[in-house]
Amino acid sequence: MDAQQIVALKFKQWLATWDKYESVTDGKWRKPEPHIYMFSMRAGDLRNLSDVYRRKYEGDVSEGVQRAQDKSRTSRIQRYVQYGYPFGDLPAPMRAKPENMALRKPGWLPTSIVINILGAGDVRRGRKVHKDHLVKVATTDGGAQLDIPKIDVDADEYLAPFEVIDGQHRLWAFDNGETDAIPDDFELPVVAFRNLDISWQAYLFWSINVSPKRINKSHAFDLYPLLRTQDWLEQVGELNVYREARAQELTELMYTHKDSVWYHRVNMLGEKGGAAVSQNAWVKALTSSFLATGRGTGAKGLFQSNIGEDEMPLPWSRGQQGAFLIRFWSELRDEIVTGVPYFWIREYKAKEKAFEDKSSLLNQDMGLRAVLSLVNDIFVLKSDEWNLEDWRCPSIEDGTFGDEASAALERIDTAPFIDRVNELAKGLAEFDWRSLDGPNVKGTEEEVLKRSFRGSGGYTALKLEVLKVLQEQDGLVGEAAAELLESAA
Repeated sequence: MDAQQIVALKFKQWLATWDKYESVTDGKWRKPEPHIYMFSMRAGDLRNLSDVYRRKYEGDVSEGVQRAQDKSRTSRIQRYVQYGYPFGDLPAPMRAKPENMALRKPGWLPTSIVINILGAGDVRRGRKVHKDHLVKVATTDGGAQLDIPKIDVDADEYLAPFEVIDGQHRLWAFDNGETDAIPDDFELPVVAFRNLDISWQAYLFWSINVSPKRINKSHAFDLYPLLRTQDWLEQVGELNVYREARAQELTELMYTHKDSVWYHRVNMLGEKGGAAVSQNAWVKALTSSFLATGRGTGAKGLFQSNIGEDEMPLPWSRGQQGAFLIRFWSELRDEIVTGVPYFWIREYKAKEKAFEDKSSLLNQDMGLRAVLSLVNDIFVLKSDEWNLEDWRCPSIEDGTFGDEASAALERIDTAPFIDRVNELAKGLAEFDWRSLDGPNVKGTEEEVLKRSFRGSGGYTALKLEVLKVLQEQDGLVGEAAAELLESAA
């Protein structure tokens, strides 16, 4: 990309009273600069300069670590720009009819793309923008000028100098790799901040999209995963609402999705004599494991907390979260029913009973909580090594949770960690999941151990015993279990 100079408007959006706000002065977030810049830029150039977390993936998914690309949404924007409304929203067969050609109109995009210009000290995923690629902003009489150097945007070491805060789907509609992409000389209005901390960016995204009640709050946490870890949202209750709502959604998905081994096996209404595991148990188990905040000394949740070396949230959508849980439980059941017939499994009249019977800990609140906690802890520990963030799935515009989970399930076999899911399921199947009421437990040496799983300390005791079995496994899961045991000692 050739060097260029862009004239910009410079305007001040800072009040003196803001200098006194604790959020500005406490040092947690770098104080924002007082000026913002506005300019226009060729869409193709802006697209090439803005993919901050540029990575190469197989297939048709291109992602940033914070904001996932929704291919259906970008395609819809492409059609809108090319054909306007209502022609761009018509189904393909109707767009092919000559009588509908009169419906074509200009598809203007007057709303600004909001970006941040990275500075020399800004680190993203352990990397900085190359010093020769930094965009300089110089003040001029009555305005400002952006000096953009010549950049090879296809270089492997390239980290772009812009990051998109809002408007990424409009920008992705101008992907030069798309066969139906709009010509990249189409210009877009841009509002730019400089050296803005990512926590301020999360706040800005929330202010633009959610505060005016423009998008569903739960949806915002999927569009911008960094919101899941903002303490200011926890103080106003938004994080708790998100966590509880997502736990409820995941529970209902496990109960209603036909690929789930928990299909119609969760006691959703707390009825006596119904399924052994209650809806309430599922929600509590999920909020204390996969959706744990990780604050203080608490456990980190794979779907919720900042994890990995870079301390960033995993950018999985709700569909990916649901698909991960569905697939893991399916693998565990398959190992019990069709895998190695361990002695405890043979004690049941049918192998399926070892998983589904009310005397199996796997079908009790205690066992459910232990399993979810162990799976969460192991994958949090190894999130970087097992490349969890590299699993990408396009979302389905206006799709149900079930539709999104089904689409993610179709891609989960390509996930770089799928072998670890299988390996963990094999290890868990070896543990004796019979409860104290299980077949041939009472009157044996196992009875004493099973009794220790009852009471206030039972959950911790059960979790430790399972880890002891897992650490004996050959492979990466066994190594992870050993690390967890060592840290718990």
